[in-house]
Amino acid sequence: MGAGSSTPVPERTEVPAGKTRICVAGFATSHHTNRAGKLARAIAAAKPDEYETWFYFDSNGYRPDFLEAVKKELSEEQQKKFAAHKSSPFCWLETTEGKTRKLDAKGGRDYLVEWAKATFPEEKSIIDEAKEPSLFELFVDKTPGTAQKGTSQA
Repeated sequence: MGAGSSTPVPERTEVPAGKTRICVAGFATSHHTNRAGKLARAIAAAKPDEYETWFYFDSNGYRPDFLEAVKKELSEEQQKKFAAHKSSPFCWLETTEGKTRKLDAKGGRDYLVEWAKATFPEEKSIIDEAKEPSLFELFVDKTPGTAQKGTSQA
């Protein structure tokens, strides 16, 4: 890891008022990252007025550069909590309050699943994606998130 060129990080624009952005970043080859992306997509599809998605999947650029940069945006408390997080993916929620970006880190796929199960216990399409990934899910779907219209991630 670390050698080779990386994919440019997609812009993280201001989150629209009243929405929460589910962000998933990680290696481009990871069954846990792919499953986290599937779960985020299921949430945005089921609740499009409340949630949107943003993704960054790159095996060269994710760690250490991107991961460390996004952790610096967390609150001091969450920076301490996630200081040792080095695995893929890293998942967080984003909102905008006024002109201030607010991040609520979840951590890895397992914690995104935990949050989704607690937040959407009756939403079958979401719960169906809130499970352990298969090794057959190794190659990450790089379709841009709903907040990344008009962009692509090669």
